Amino acid sequence: MATIIRCSFSRRVLSKRSWRSFSTWNWNESKASEKKDTLYSNEGGPVTTTSIDSNLQTQVLEKCADLHASIMPLNEKIRGPLAQNSNQGTALPLVFLVGNHSSGKSSFVNYVMGRDIQVAGVAPTDDTFTVILPGPEDTDQDGPALVGDPDLGFSSLRQFGPTLIHHTQLKVRKDIRNSNFMLVDSPGMIDSPQQAVTTDRGYDFQNVVKWFAERADVVLLFFDPDKPGTTGETLNILLHSLGGMDHKLLIVLNKADQFKKIHDFARAYGSLCWNLSKVIPRKDLPRIFTMCLPTSNNEAETPPAGLSDLHQTRNDVVGEVMKAPKRRIDNVITHLSDSVHQLQLHAILQNNIRKQFRRRLWEHRIQEGMSLLAGTAVTSLGIYSEIPLHFTGGAISVTILGVGGLMWYNAVQLKSVERNLMTPEELSATFQREFSREVLNDADEYVASVWQRIRGPLQLSLEARGLQQIPQVSSNELNHLQNILDKEIPELRRLASPTHYG
Repeated sequence: MATIIRCSFSRRVLSKRSWRSFSTWNWNESKASEKKDTLYSNEGGPVTTTSIDSNLQTQVLEKCADLHASIMPLNEKIRGPLAQNSNQGTALPLVFLVGNHSSGKSSFVNYVMGRDIQVAGVAPTDDTFTVILPGPEDTDQDGPALVGDPDLGFSSLRQFGPTLIHHTQLKVRKDIRNSNFMLVDSPGMIDSPQQAVTTDRGYDFQNVVKWFAERADVVLLFFDPDKPGTTGETLNILLHSLGGMDHKLLIVLNKADQFKKIHDFARAYGSLCWNLSKVIPRKDLPRIFTMCLPTSNNEAETPPAGLSDLHQTRNDVVGEVMKAPKRRIDNVITHLSDSVHQLQLHAILQNNIRKQFRRRLWEHRIQEGMSLLAGTAVTSLGIYSEIPLHFTGGAISVTILGVGGLMWYNAVQLKSVERNLMTPEELSATFQREFSREVLNDADEYVASVWQRIRGPLQLSLEARGLQQIPQVSSNELNHLQNILDKEIPELRRLASPTHYG
């Protein structure tokens, strides 16, 4: 999920005719006369809900974009944890599907869209990231055209190399259920319960998934009954690519209608919970949406006995997907808050480490200065007292050699201090000292989770620049970050908050 850039989804010609203009800011006006969004009820029928006020939407998103832009100079100055294009989002709200192969992702896409778009099958059927957009007619584009489009918001995928670019595609489809968000289907992950995947895809799949997930407004992670005990690529993705995204992540156990006996379901569900517990470091696991897709085109028919709960859960999942445009405002504010917290923590710890290093540096400089001063005093005293010249010359030589040796020794020691300050253990100790009240007294799990996410980038930043070269973060810059957290973000939350009593 990411803050949205202010750009128009004004499309050039994909075929011989032009698209109508889509606005990145006003997704609710996908049709001039529409002021409602269509969701699904528990019985499977449509439910109409009021859309977000477009003026309020524009006000909140523009403010978020301005605030995010205001923190990027500091991020560049200290080589902070925020990616260069982290403030750039997709042209429309985004729903991202990821999961094992044969877990029903493509079938779910076809069900949600109301027509066959993706090829579904038991074997792996697609090795590309497919972006699906609403449009006036059916049109396909390859990866280079998709990534090269300046308006869609996928340009920064270039960083992952040409192999990924050639494994992406755009599908524009008419007469589909969604008209104000895009949907991205991903390659199925292939791994067995006992063996992690070692085959290279030709690009950094883990970070590509993270890139899409950060910009998504809803993320669906699919499992199926045949592979609930996966311990390879799928769980690595959950741990490393989807960490910190619980607020928009839905875990789906699909095809639950395939179970013939209740103990088979219990075994598969328990196996999935057990393996999720390995990568989700808390006692309470998130809700697992156990569902199935209809086997008939007649959605209005009464579900078979015993499957009504699965159908109701499926409608819950579809309802969350259809709320993607509404979620984007909350996700943009959340992303801004998260970005400021990461940058603030990075800046505070970097200042602390710089202070420790500078203190040792000045201790050494004082030692060297005092040694030089003592040697100069002895030499001056010898000259003043008319001591024989060879004694004075000896004092000068001793001073030069002593100060030079001390400078060499201090330089070696300073290098050792620098290496030690940048070790993971010392960085963790610095964090514990600086945030002892939040972590130990208040048991602030959020601060601890932010630290886990920036620890690696902080270490790389310090190692790349060296402690002697890192700049100091001023109090004004830190106050600006704190003001965003204390004042600006709460005000944005109030603007985006639904009407309520209390």
